[in-house]
Amino acid sequence: MKVKSWEGWEPEWLKLVDHHRNAPAVPGVYIICADRAITRAVGVDDNGVLTIGESDNLRRRLGAFVRCAQNEKAKGHMAGWRFKFASFENAFPLDSLWVSWCPTADKAAAYAKEGEMLGLYLSEHYELPPLNYKFNWSPRKQ
Repeated sequence: MKVKSWEGWEPEWLKLVDHHRNAPAVPGVYIICADRAITRAVGVDDNGVLTIGESDNLRRRLGAFVRCAQNEKAKGHMAGWRFKFASFENAFPLDSLWVSWCPTADKAAAYAKEGEMLGLYLSEHYELPPLNYKFNWSPRKQ
């Protein structure tokens, strides 16, 4: 998978279902991507970003995504639930998804980094990634 690399992120994109348990149990931000490009409102997202999120515990949060993506009655991750409920599995099989994460110093830094990443995505595609439903409106850098 040819994906843009960001400073501070894990150096390699990993298969989500195989490696979510390898994520560190620390605060951070993560990106879950499809295995191909996705056409967006404006342009094409070559990275196939499905969701950008943050957590105080990356391992637990990514595990919750997988659990909810496999079972719509599971609780704990809205994007995972939306993945299952809206049948994203038909277009993007769970075992084909990729993940990368960036540890941060604390939850506040993770929240700020998530806002930065969502802002970059929104400015490029004029919409959020398909499984994101909120934008935390972190202050813009001028």
